Amino acid sequence: MEGINCSFHVQSGEDNPNAFHLPHPEFKPFHIGDFIGSTMEGGSVNCAILHVAPHGNGTHTESVWHISKAEFPISQVFERWHFVCKLVTILPTLNESGVISISAKEIANALDDFTPEALIIRSTRKSAKTMWSGNNPPAFEPEGMAFLAQRGIRHLLTDLPSIDPEIDGGALSAHHAFWQYPENTRCNATITEMLNVPEDVADGLYLIQFGIAPLHSDASPSMITLYPLKDINT
Repeated sequence: MEGINCSFHVQSGEDNPNAFHLPHPEFKPFHIGDFIGSTMEGGSVNCAILHVAPHGNGTHTESVWHISKAEFPISQVFERWHFVCKLVTILPTLNESGVISISAKEIANALDDFTPEALIIRSTRKSAKTMWSGNNPPAFEPEGMAFLAQRGIRHLLTDLPSIDPEIDGGALSAHHAFWQYPENTRCNATITEMLNVPEDVADGLYLIQFGIAPLHSDASPSMITLYPLKDINT
């Protein structure tokens, strides 16, 4: 079965999505003495040095170390890479406080009585390399994240650059609510942001496959692949 890639292709330069004013990725050939790591520049092999800021350069998966004082490397969170996943589309709305967000009520309605291990909430069916920096994109109501934690959703994924507002004074209330940090920290839970679900992929159930770099870091660029699930009883 052919998988559906839901991650952005990250390349050197500005032709990538961008968030939080983080620098664009830069991939440069390694130089030492007479050696140059570029076959296009006369070298015998390609050997590049990569400068990437996962939180702002494309699809990335993060652990609770993103907000915690203790180390919880993303490379040590997963004991397996495949999970049953539900994909839902929830359009952001203007709440009573005048903030455009994904509401807790809509999240609860979308989940119904079924609790998958992973949940993708996309905010639009349009797929694009968005320049999020400085544009105050929609976020998630913390109450909705607390609800997902209570229901036992282990992996949350979204096409938005963050589940919290771009500027919130460092509160990161939605992140804290999802990870239940620091009172009852869910160390095995992850958040994936800046997902790139193709426009023609329908809401429904999928098998999701995570792929991350084995980095001792709070986050890693990630390769997210979906495989449609079929109801064998119908």
